[in-house]
This record gives sequence, structure tokens and C-alpha cells, in this order.
Amino acid sequence: MTQGQYCSQLSLTSGEQIYGTAGNATDVWFVLEYPAVWGAKAMEESKLDDALKAHLAQAVADTPGARLQLIKRGESRNGSATSFFIGLSQEDVAALYRFELQDFTDLAAMDLPAMVTEMRTDAARYAAHKHDEPLFLVCTNGSRDRCCATLGVPVYLTMAAYAGDQVWQTTHTGGHRFAATMIVLPHGLYYGRLSAEDALPIVDTYNAGDVYALDHYRGRSCYKAPVQAAEYYLRAETHRQSLDAFSLLDADQQDDVWTCRFRSNGDDVVHELSVLAEESEFANPLSCRASASIERVPQFRLLSHSVNSPTPA
Repeated sequence: MTQGQYCSQLSLTSGEQIYGTAGNATDVWFVLEYPAVWGAKAMEESKLDDALKAHLAQAVADTPGARLQLIKRGESRNGSATSFFIGLSQEDVAALYRFELQDFTDLAAMDLPAMVTEMRTDAARYAAHKHDEPLFLVCTNGSRDRCCATLGVPVYLTMAAYAGDQVWQTTHTGGHRFAATMIVLPHGLYYGRLSAEDALPIVDTYNAGDVYALDHYRGRSCYKAPVQAAEYYLRAETHRQSLDAFSLLDADQQDDVWTCRFRSNGDDVVHELSVLAEESEFANPLSCRASASIERVPQFRLLSHSVNSPTPA
């Protein structure tokens, strides 16, 4: 790509869908405060001890659906304790737990996969660590892609001025071409193509229990990409934005067609949507890096949407 082209501009002008692009079936988050300059491969290039890097990498590998994010507000902690969060983003369990680290060796002593299992089976054991405020994580890692710094930093600054300690800068979230991108925890909501004008309303919308504007909604991380697309179409057709409006019953794949059934919470109506996954006609670079591959990407088309009323008792 030429020096003047941005991958985010190319994605937008080619009409690439934003939905169905969130973290694919990610429902566990390890979120570590690391207030330093981030490289393109933030964890690998960090100055953290190699043993700790290996410990975290093994924890992610041993925890199905897990993802690691580094976060910061500035590049100095001013002597305060380091924050480490564990987030659960299952559809029926969305929770955050915060741990104060006096030293990174505290983290090396934690059996993270076992802790996740215990949080799911005996949450009361970690009640003292329960974190009741959301985290708004805005990708600003310009070392990974220039779109993330150019577009992400203004969103972060505006949002942080409004929502304070709920807002953090974060490392690569996937999908530079959708910058500015962000993740909202604990629900694992991905948003993209944000501007500073979205910063305040996206915070207010989440705190009101709703999904923000669908043209910025990449999906919910606990779902696979085709299910994210089906959820997008369901919300677009029903005009229901409440986070808990629907629950996924099942999803079945036949070749390139996914049939997803959602229950409408409150009236138990069942919505069945079929979406077709197909390769895009356009091919774009997936990042701004000179070495970025130019690829076609999955796009999702709604084939059908049927509504089945519950059977009377």
C-alpha cells in the first residue's frame, strides 16, 4: 500500500462490514497494567521477565477462550500498585475481578486457569476482588498500526476525561482497519470506527444497559463470528438494543450457512436467523504495515429470519 493510504480508510470505502469481527469465541480476559512504551508485539517486546511472559502465555493456552491485553493510562504508575483484572464474558456470566500487584512476581504466583474455574464455580470465594465498574479499553498501539494511534488516541482522551478510571489504553484488539477500536468489559463488546464524538454516548449507553449504535458494533466476543453477524441482524430487524434482550439457544453450520436461534428474553419468542458466510469481492490490506498481506475477508449475508411464538402452557 502507498504511504498515504490508511487501512481503516480502505476498509470503510470498500464497504467492508464491521459486524462479525469481534474476538472469536473469547470469554476470558487477562488484563494487565503495564505502563511503558508498547512495541508492535507488546507482550513479547516488553521488559517483563521472560518467566512471567511464559507464565502468562501458558495461562492463555490452558484457558479456553482466553485473551491477554496490556493496559495503561500513562507511562508511569507514580508508585501505586499495579492493576490486574480477570474478566468473564460468557453470555450468562459477565464479571470482572481486580487484583492489586505490589510486584509482577505476585502475578507469577497465580494459577490463572484454576482461578478462572473457581470464579465460575465458586464466585463467592473472590467476592473481595469483585470489580463492579466497567472497563472501556481503547486501542492506541501505534507501534502495531498507525490507525490505532491516529484514530484511537482522540477517542481515549475524550472518553477518559468523561469516565475517568473506567477508561484505559490497550494493546492490539484485532482489526486495525476498524480503528478506532475498543472493547467493553465485562460483557466483551467490541466496537469500531469510533470518533471522539462517540466517546461520551458509548459510555452512557453501556451504563444504561444497552448496545451502542449498530454501525459501530463489531459483536460480542463470546460468540463465533457468524453468530455475531446473526445477532447484529436480529438487533437491526427488531430495533432492540438492550444487552440482555436475547439469549443464544444454538447455532448450526451447514457448509457456509449458519442457522442461529435466539430466545427473546421476556416473552420467550424464538428468532431463527440463517446467515451466509461468503468471501468479499474486494481485497484490502489488513493493516497499514508495508508488509501487510492483501486479502479477501468473510462477509455475512442474512438469508432468512423467522419468528416462532412460544407454545402456550
